[in-house]
Amino acid sequence: MRPIEKSLFDYQKKLSNAMEQVLEMINLTYDGFIKHKKSFLSEAEKIGKTIHQFEKDFTSDIVKEGNKDSVRLLISIAGHIERIGDCIENVIKTVHTKIAEGTLFSDKAVSELNYLFNSVKDILRDTKDIIVTLNPVLIEHTISLGGKVNQMADEFATLHEERLVMGVCHPKHSSMYLDILDNLRMVIWHVKEAVKKLQNF
Repeated sequence: MRPIEKSLFDYQKKLSNAMEQVLEMINLTYDGFIKHKKSFLSEAEKIGKTIHQFEKDFTSDIVKEGNKDSVRLLISIAGHIERIGDCIENVIKTVHTKIAEGTLFSDKAVSELNYLFNSVKDILRDTKDIIVTLNPVLIEHTISLGGKVNQMADEFATLHEERLVMGVCHPKHSSMYLDILDNLRMVIWHVKEAVKKLQNF
């Protein structure tokens, strides 16, 4: 464990706990996606509301610690966590629609999204630890993995366009697939930004 500032370490732990909640949120969303069950999505949505409230409460509390760079850094990390929650909520909305309409993706599309979901889980799990340890090796690994996953997401988008042109994928299904892909990609972006800020502090 390494505090950014001794008096603020409890705030780091709060952020790490919030990241753990976000990890549970993506786990439930993935279960809803794979199993076509809205009950998992409903549980994920409840966590999303908790994350929104956490960011407000966290910011209200930490500003009392004074106007300093360390406080601004942790407020920024809390903001990224809330934005990650927003992205997952967007995924949940799309999966709700997918279930309601009985839409089925191709095996290839499911395989690609499986990769992205599982990569997001791994990166969130590592980031939860980074927030309290500031482990430089884990930081480098997470930034590197995030870059690799984003590159794969770009490749998946290109392959998807090819499937669409070839008539393998229905245009309506296409928008759902891309919504999920883009929001998972944005989760990675926010994680990388948060981790880079911790690295550079």
